[in-house]
Amino acid sequence: MKEIVLPPLQSQVMPFSDFLAALFLALKAEGVRFCVLRNYEGFPESNAGNDIDFLIFQSDLPRVIRAIQGIDGTRIVGYTERPYVVMVFLEGVSQGGSNRALELDFDPRLAWKGLVYLATDSVLKAAIPRQAGGLTFLVPSSVHEAIISLLSSLLMFGRVKEKYFPKVQRTFAANRDDTIAALTPQFGLKAATGLVDAVIGGAQQEVKDCMRPLRTSLALRNLRRGPIRATTAIARHYAREFAIRYSTKTLETVCIMDSAGFDSAATVEDLMPILKSVASQVKKGSLRLQQTEARESLKEKSSPGSRTLTPNGFFASIARVTLLLCTEWIRQFKGNRNLTLRICECDVRDLVIGSRKSRYGGPMSFARLAFKMFPSLDLWILLDRSAIELQSRDEELSSAEAVRQVEQLRSFVESTGRFIILDASQPAETVQERAYAAIVNMLSERTNTQLKKRFNRFLP
Repeated sequence: MKEIVLPPLQSQVMPFSDFLAALFLALKAEGVRFCVLRNYEGFPESNAGNDIDFLIFQSDLPRVIRAIQGIDGTRIVGYTERPYVVMVFLEGVSQGGSNRALELDFDPRLAWKGLVYLATDSVLKAAIPRQAGGLTFLVPSSVHEAIISLLSSLLMFGRVKEKYFPKVQRTFAANRDDTIAALTPQFGLKAATGLVDAVIGGAQQEVKDCMRPLRTSLALRNLRRGPIRATTAIARHYAREFAIRYSTKTLETVCIMDSAGFDSAATVEDLMPILKSVASQVKKGSLRLQQTEARESLKEKSSPGSRTLTPNGFFASIARVTLLLCTEWIRQFKGNRNLTLRICECDVRDLVIGSRKSRYGGPMSFARLAFKMFPSLDLWILLDRSAIELQSRDEELSSAEAVRQVEQLRSFVESTGRFIILDASQPAETVQERAYAAIVNMLSERTNTQLKKRFNRFLP
């Protein structure tokens, strides 16, 4: 078991403009060749997208990570490396509002299923400088930027992003011959011309209809040029995708439980806005036997003298505990496309303390066994309350029983592996900040371990 020791609370975060300057300076100091692919129009004051997209060489990735780690006041709290993009989640950057994190995407190759549709070297050689405030950085040529903006969604997902389409259409129309010339080496003249003319025509359905001919042409041309190399690239792509989607490394689960049986959903709701961008997806979850009954139970708990509930049947209770156990194990290996942070409100307090005043009607020994077999969640947060508060919720509860329940809950949380116990009598804002600090500390430590294993020769 490991209890988290939190540093003093720090609410200050780096303004986006300051971070951007520090990032560009750090990348240049490491000798990284890069360009910003899109959404740079608001730099340095604002970010038009949800993340920042960079194009880099695969060989520069260790230097990229080292540069980011060297930026004071920030820390990497998430890292996912897919065949076509490396996603880095950085905490300590303000983009306005309550958000305190930023996603950085680094594309080491512009490819579909491992097959390159636009060479990284060609894009970086043709990149042009752009001035924004006091910053100077490279962006793709207009033709390359339009191609990337279109094909990154069309080839991957078969859709056209409305956000980028008008600019892509204008660029293709103004540079028709250059665009066809840039596409022809990988797609052939016929497929390239058909795509460019469909975009210029403006009918998005016709553009979507180009997806299949583009994919077919890209695959066949690569297989003809180098069948072994192309087959290996495709096989490597699918192998890495499978490993990522069905790995527990792509799921981080935090469970929040209140020792007095209060609803922990309010704490979860408060955390969701400030946790945005610490992972690719931040989702709310629940850890309870049955959601509808838990809500009914919560309503009954709010009324004095109504703590005793009608328990479910013996076999129904065992079935629900078993279902909860199996669901959590399945969720650990369920396919996640990218890093997912799951923040769960926990409503299993009565099972933990062995209370008969819950809807559970099975043997307590079975409930305790089920919890021992439960998958190890990444972090437990106990909102700790005093025995007096427990008695105020249940007038029938004796002082000795209230003390026993408090100690039982603390003992359970301490046995879970990684945990923190927060004083729930403090102001809600303080509890929220400490819970946030515990979560990002956990994410930061796990990511640092991951990065050291991945780049052990390059990182300090």
